[in-house]
Amino acid sequence: MISLKNHPTVPHMKLVGTKIRKVRELRDFTQEFMASQLGKSQTAYSKLERGEVDVSFSNLTRIAEILEIDVMQLLTFDGSSFIANKETASTTAKEVSNVMVQLGISDRERELYERKIQSMQDEILFLRSLVRDKNC
Repeated sequence: MISLKNHPTVPHMKLVGTKIRKVRELRDFTQEFMASQLGKSQTAYSKLERGEVDVSFSNLTRIAEILEIDVMQLLTFDGSSFIANKETASTTAKEVSNVMVQLGISDRERELYERKIQSMQDEILFLRSLVRDKNC
């Protein structure tokens, strides 16, 4: 097993776990789903995201495959590069996409954010229909 724990060019394991969690959440995957795909328990996977265990290169590669992202993109992912503020909170998905391009977010990151935005918009429509049906 190749260990990345003390590799000089790989971020600290806790940071790697945080990056994995951010991308997983953007993909709307649960820890249970990720764990099952990796053949691990949810508890073991949770420890991985918290940086409590060493991540082998083979596990990192498999995680990247599941998340549909390149290993290097995963290691360099910075989910904090886009934070909606009052001005951007009410913008359309296209405007958000333009803002992300201006901020220098990679195409892959933009695609992940766009999927998350679409998922949230679909959920809002569904919840509104539930409220509307309940009020009728």
